[in-house]
Amino acid sequence: MSPICLFVYKRYETTKLMLESLLACPESAESELYVFMDEARNDAEAEDVEKVRALFDDLKGFKTIQPYPARMNKGMARSVIDGVTTVLNQHESVIVLEDDLVVAPDFLTFMNAAIETYKNREDIWSISGYTPELKETAQYDKSGVFIVPRAQCWGWATWRDRWETVDWEVSNFNNLARHKKLRDKFNMGGNDLFRTLEMERRERIESWAVRWAYAASKQNKWTVNPMLSKVQNIGLKSSTSHVGWHDERHNVKLYGTKTVIDPEVKVDDKLVQAFKKHHDLGIISKIGYFMRLHNLGYDFVKGLLHRK
Repeated sequence: MSPICLFVYKRYETTKLMLESLLACPESAESELYVFMDEARNDAEAEDVEKVRALFDDLKGFKTIQPYPARMNKGMARSVIDGVTTVLNQHESVIVLEDDLVVAPDFLTFMNAAIETYKNREDIWSISGYTPELKETAQYDKSGVFIVPRAQCWGWATWRDRWETVDWEVSNFNNLARHKKLRDKFNMGGNDLFRTLEMERRERIESWAVRWAYAASKQNKWTVNPMLSKVQNIGLKSSTSHVGWHDERHNVKLYGTKTVIDPEVKVDDKLVQAFKKHHDLGIISKIGYFMRLHNLGYDFVKGLLHRK
């Protein structure tokens, strides 16, 4: 079994639900669980952080549980990069979850089988447990898998040899920004990708995930998705999208039906285009990105919208 790497912070209710769903997976009893606990940013958050950490004090149901409580607030990006690196220094593969996700009962079955199936396929970058609802899949066998040119971050898995190739500093960003063909290639997974990376490089946001996705694109790698999602983000109603406004597109049902993993899965252009269309930004979101990138009153407008 691949180890599970879980990132938690101060969300007690969603963390509790995450653990309950994960423990409903039969393979949990055979899985090592690594829990990375970020420290509070201030005194006001300390009680919530401690409440979450207490969930793991007497937790049972996993082969082993190894907590890693941080002594300072790292933020999500540094927490994930450091945590996944720590686990992959000890293991060849890893399954990664965050505290606002719930999983289907066969989530670990699917992830472990996919990790084993694709470990030697050099064109496969990662496995995603989350899949958006795509109406275009109606004509396909829903028990299968497909591949997309976008590494995702809601319940995913990868291998050490892929993780070690990531340039977290994105040292060629200026070259990417200058060349439209390179940007278009990156945006095959959705036209939000380059915009998000640009904001991350300009320190408007902090994101490990967009750097992870860019590394995959740069190396011409693909991510395997189940046709039906095995992960649901339960934090969406209380959180925001990249530009700060909740996006209903990312709500999905949770499916526990068996998935047939095709070791020879190939690119399906129709599904790739449907996946891109799902992630492509509309005009309002594009404006939000532009405002945030250039500090044009984004926080003020977001505040007005949230008060409605």
